[in-house]
Amino acid sequence: MTEQCNETHERERIRALESFKVLDSPPEEEFDNLTRLAAEIAGTPVSAVNLIDENRQWTKSMRGLDPSLKAMPREQSVCHYTVKNKEITEIPDLESDDRFAEFDYVKQKDGLHYYLGIPLITKDNYAIGSLCVMDYDKRDLSRQQVDQLKIIAKQVMINLELHKQNHELKELNDYKVRLMKMLSHDMRSPLNGIIGLSGMLKEMNISNNEEHLELLDIIEQSSTQLNQMIDEVMSYTIIESDGLTLEKKETLLSETVRDISKLYKPAARIKNITLDFYTENLDEPVHIDADKFEQIFGNLLSNAIKYTRSGGEVHTAIIRKNRRNSDYIELTVTDSGIGMNEKEIEELLSKERKTPVSKGTSGEKSSGIGLTIVHHFVELFSGEITIESEPGEGTRFTVQIPL
Repeated sequence: MTEQCNETHERERIRALESFKVLDSPPEEEFDNLTRLAAEIAGTPVSAVNLIDENRQWTKSMRGLDPSLKAMPREQSVCHYTVKNKEITEIPDLESDDRFAEFDYVKQKDGLHYYLGIPLITKDNYAIGSLCVMDYDKRDLSRQQVDQLKIIAKQVMINLELHKQNHELKELNDYKVRLMKMLSHDMRSPLNGIIGLSGMLKEMNISNNEEHLELLDIIEQSSTQLNQMIDEVMSYTIIESDGLTLEKKETLLSETVRDISKLYKPAARIKNITLDFYTENLDEPVHIDADKFEQIFGNLLSNAIKYTRSGGEVHTAIIRKNRRNSDYIELTVTDSGIGMNEKEIEELLSKERKTPVSKGTSGEKSSGIGLTIVHHFVELFSGEITIESEPGEGTRFTVQIPL
């Protein structure tokens, strides 16, 4: 019965150790600093943080030891006994102890002699390893030194707990991103179908009924706005999870402009806004993350339409330029809208919105994160963004992205 209890306890102990997700992880300064401090307090040339799994001793941090000893069979380790007994273990002379006398690291010339290990105890009272100090000579540590080493051992456990929490947070973030990507795909597919069908119905409108065309425009605009909000929430989730990277590919930006114009012309037409697109030097493909560039363009264009009154104008331009033998794309979006004052411009450029997001000139709603995403994407491209605006005089956004 006792043997069965021991086996159960050992399985649970191994499970507790594995929950920290630290085995076979790379060195970390936080642990190395503690082993250095332990050696200095004990006055020993050797110190280590050792973890005991099912079959081996694995060293998370070591000082003064040959790297070949980073992993060894469990039964050959001294820390195995510290974990087994779950108490501070001091061996003044390893060479005089039959359990260790024949191990290479003891019997070789200038081998280890002194050992003191302090068990690393989890919150659930499982010993998963030890903080140990060792010496090539016999020695005797004071009670004060041992008490200080116990404090360091507790700090090792705090670091392991933080390591575990960081891993769990990363897993949660990864899951959140995967979930958002899945939901984004599942929601965008039917929306894209609605946008495509409304476009087809407009082309099929043989009677040229103005009322029908206006209704189709509203359907197309609403679907486009919802699609954009899904993109914004998705992008913001990835930004907050530090999972944002560029995925560059050969892209014909003239096609990107054409797709954008199809999406936003209905919204401009409904508000009776003149919308035009100018391109220059876009005949050749460029190497760029087309999706993120399209989101930058779409967000700026959506804002321009949103904050321009009926009868106003929105002008866009995408030009491939060369400066100091370096190619870059310059995107400008200029509107005749309500404009901004200097404080509002500063807030946008600092990415810190302190005032509530205002509705558009026709009451359009906004997620309020579109320009935050634009900033992050422009930074990711190593680009620049400038804003020129006056209250009541419209706004001009300029984005430069190096190729």
